Amino acid sequence: MHWVVLAPFIRNATPGWIFQFIEPAAHTSSAVPADYEHDRSRQVSSATQWLDYFRHGWRGFRAATGRAGRAGVVTTFPQLAVAVALYKKLSRRDDLPLIAWCFNLAQPYGGWKGRLARFSLGSVDLFVVHSRAEIAVYSAWLKLPAERFVFVPLSAEPPARAPWSADEQAPYIVALGTANRDYAVLCAAAATLGYPTVIVAGRHATEHLAPPPCVTVRSGLTLDECHRLAAGARVNVIPIADEAAPSGQVTVIESMMLGVPLVATDCAGTGDYIDDGADGLLVPARDPAALAAALRRLWDDAALRAALSRQARQAALEKFSFRAASTHLRALMDRFAPPA
Repeated sequence: MHWVVLAPFIRNATPGWIFQFIEPAAHTSSAVPADYEHDRSRQVSSATQWLDYFRHGWRGFRAATGRAGRAGVVTTFPQLAVAVALYKKLSRRDDLPLIAWCFNLAQPYGGWKGRLARFSLGSVDLFVVHSRAEIAVYSAWLKLPAERFVFVPLSAEPPARAPWSADEQAPYIVALGTANRDYAVLCAAAATLGYPTVIVAGRHATEHLAPPPCVTVRSGLTLDECHRLAAGARVNVIPIADEAAPSGQVTVIESMMLGVPLVATDCAGTGDYIDDGADGLLVPARDPAALAAALRRLWDDAALRAALSRQARQAALEKFSFRAASTHLRALMDRFAPPA
């Protein structure tokens, strides 16, 4: 069976990504390239950005419905799922399988966007979410059966950088990411510890902070610069504000692949990925004392850092790679393949 792939980060007709690991004898795929930028750090999509998604969705819908033989569509991110689902619903193309991969929201939205989502997303056949907690949240929001939502761990390509090797001459803690971060709690914890700490995030996530002298705030770094900071840190910390809103998975996975010792808020976005005490440490949300205690524990214990690093890297490469994700995707695609 053939699948048309829509993702803002794919720029040519060959999707690559996780599709490169799926045997062509089982499923073939082609991409409709994106011609716009998708900014992961932004808080909301503008009207212009929504227009980009609807244009991209229309091209993908036409590519799938114009093919001879059975074809389906795989989208990434909720905006493209909304667009293609709307075209599918309005055209009554119930015969077009639609898999919404990487369907994650900071939180379900209301207003006209919420009404549009509920109207169109009933036409999605399978939603792939990256935390178990999202299944109940999105099922209730969209008034759809929970069986239509499938948990698959988020995947990432191993960073193109040597594994973790902390700078012991000038050790530091690093915190990376923007969405749903609780950097006020991190600053409070850092103030009690005095350890050099670097926060890298979009300006809207840090502009309200009054960081203590030991905390440096940076923004606008390239992905490679972020990986370099992570790979040289003694500890990577991922503080999450709302534990019910899945966030931080990309940072968790990339840090684990590098083998960086991790401390993270125990929330919907980290609990499905970190085995507390085995490949990272989890702490309660909004608790500066607990966060400071975990950071102090890792900062002072080189043996624990080394053990967490080994386990994290092994677990991430086994469970969170593109090859691992392709096994899950292949199984979902098989549900829609015509009988042999």
